[in-house]
Amino acid sequence: MKVNITKVRAEASVHFDITGSVLAGTILAGAPKVETRYEIESPDEPAKVAAMLRNAKNGCWVRAAVANPTPFEETLTLNGQPFSLD
Repeated sequence: MKVNITKVRAEASVHFDITGSVLAGTILAGAPKVETRYEIESPDEPAKVAAMLRNAKNGCWVRAAVANPTPFEETLTLNGQPFSLD
């Protein structure tokens, strides 16, 4: 897909929060909101630019990992031996 983009300015902000206590073992970090802002200049038709932006959003691995909960697979060792947090 070829789209003529003459200028782009992008900004991203992540809102973080944290609840609970480290000492009590109840700490829980969160990121309840991610904000993005794009300023784009292009001589192409808006529909063509929109199609390109949809592809960019849908093909972004970071966006997918944040928007769709991604399971973590961890392997832990302690002093060279398998270790579990459970």
